Amino acid sequence: MSNKGFWLPAIALLLAACDGSTPPDYPAGGMPPPLAPPPDVSATARDSNNLISWTTISGASSYNVYWSTTAGVNKTNGAKLAFANNAQAHTGLTNGTLYYYVVTSVNFLNESAESAEVTAMPMAVVAGTDPLYADQWHLKNTAQLGNTGVPGVAGEDMNVEPVWQAATPRKGTGVRIAVVDDGLEIAHEDLASNVAANNLSHNYVNGGSDPTGGRHGTAVAGIAASRDLNDLGGRGAAPRANLVGYNFLLNPTTANEADAMTRGSPNVHISSNSWGPSDGVGLLFSSSLMWRTAIASGLSTGRGSRGTIYTFAAGNGATGSQACPSCVDNSNYDGYANNRGVIAVAAVNDQGVNSSYAEPGANIWISAPGGEFCDTHTITTTDRTGGAAGYNLSATVGDYTNKNYTQCMNGTSAATPGAAGVIALILEANPALGWRDVRLILAQSARKNDPLDGGWTTSVTTPPYDFNHKYGFGVIDADAAVTLATTPLWTNVVAELTFTTPLASPNLAIPDNDATGVSNTINVTLSGVAKIEFIEITFSATNHTYSGDLEITLTSPLGATVFSRLAETHACVSNVCTAYNGWVFGSARHLGEAANGNWILTVKDLAAQDTGTFQSWMLKFYGT
Repeated sequence: MSNKGFWLPAIALLLAACDGSTPPDYPAGGMPPPLAPPPDVSATARDSNNLISWTTISGASSYNVYWSTTAGVNKTNGAKLAFANNAQAHTGLTNGTLYYYVVTSVNFLNESAESAEVTAMPMAVVAGTDPLYADQWHLKNTAQLGNTGVPGVAGEDMNVEPVWQAATPRKGTGVRIAVVDDGLEIAHEDLASNVAANNLSHNYVNGGSDPTGGRHGTAVAGIAASRDLNDLGGRGAAPRANLVGYNFLLNPTTANEADAMTRGSPNVHISSNSWGPSDGVGLLFSSSLMWRTAIASGLSTGRGSRGTIYTFAAGNGATGSQACPSCVDNSNYDGYANNRGVIAVAAVNDQGVNSSYAEPGANIWISAPGGEFCDTHTITTTDRTGGAAGYNLSATVGDYTNKNYTQCMNGTSAATPGAAGVIALILEANPALGWRDVRLILAQSARKNDPLDGGWTTSVTTPPYDFNHKYGFGVIDADAAVTLATTPLWTNVVAELTFTTPLASPNLAIPDNDATGVSNTINVTLSGVAKIEFIEITFSATNHTYSGDLEITLTSPLGATVFSRLAETHACVSNVCTAYNGWVFGSARHLGEAANGNWILTVKDLAAQDTGTFQSWMLKFYGT
């Protein structure tokens, strides 16, 4: 599909040249003049990469860079890098080695001769610093002042510094993070040192290997893995992790979103996904079967069959939207974030409490810093170079004078790559962990933030888990997680068990505008699941078309205080809701419990007028 935009114009021109006519700007003979090589080619040495630049020329649609570690490189003996634009980084290089380059111009008819040869020798920065690190409260909160003059709360961060500075430091070396987003500027001065060699990124618009596109993915990539100690910008949570970018959001077909989940497998360790359905509309958005199949494939075959780790933004719709302020979302209305194969990440601010926009949900696994808004306190990260295509525009009040960076990134979009970076530290420390082990380590090591919030409960399981529908198991803690994974070495969990109950069909009328509601019980016996890791709850009330009236809770056999809040009463945009028709909710709330016993689903209609029936439901348990 991505080739159509390239080949169709080419075919049209070829046909025109063969029909006896001569295109108006072509010389006699009907063919364009030979392409010239691009002028002003230069190579600038950086840490682990060289920046190759040239001046673009008319008639060229792309450019090829040929390189070698010996002089006299040309189209025949050089390794080729194909790029659409100038100023491209050649990444994954060995510092101290001299590299030779020539560049050619390309269009659909031919390729030019080589440019003059240029050279550069990448070198590491000795005793470098990161000038913006002091602003990165999400990495080290020292009570930095926000833009309103209110200080953060010291210690409300991801606690990464002890991991970087340990006797055996961990910075994500050897771990690859795929940024699935609207692009990743692979030539960015603070990212290129960590971008994977050999053009392993992918552009879903033109089929190429340069995913540079929107600004969002570049900011996301910096939070995960911008380079440290290079006298540039700030740092990522895993500042030596390897990056690839997949810009599927610029061509968001079902096939592309599925492909982006498994592209590069088994060599992608973590897939960071700061995207999802529209926020603040109150609707149900299911994921596609193709995407779910891709996730299942990544879990079973990714990372040497240990499973790709998928982090997903839990959603920013907790305060509705400008079009519909009462269309308050729950993360469980998102069929991507509530999938059992992903780690749903909620956001907290510099005070350590949930960001105002962050959606709650029984599916949420972990929280990470996302901040509030640019006029208060958000996240410092990389931005599109020069600012013209980025967040840091000339009109952005209070942002950096250096337009290659911004302090205005926020949302669960910002929290998700932070979590991905911490997971990279964990995997460097213990690469043998399975995807389920990583989830359990995060749950057991998370820090219980905002301890006075009334939503916290502590399980009676072994080990005990704190859980809050706003925060999941708490804020991610890198030092505690790496310690748990290595001291002593974590013992991987045994093979996963599943148990699915028969479909229950109570067909109970749901009383309108009634706080009692109706309940139905499924008695689970002989499940074999002694420790639950996740539950899927499939629910139908198809004839209650205004589903936003319904509050739905699942109560475990441990009693009335142990429940998952699956849905809450809310408005729907344009007053049209999505009915529950085999909708699959996800719940992390019952981690460590046993599946056997009486499970109760309660459905309440808490608004007037619309009525319907609690038709059916069933449970699927995952665990050991």
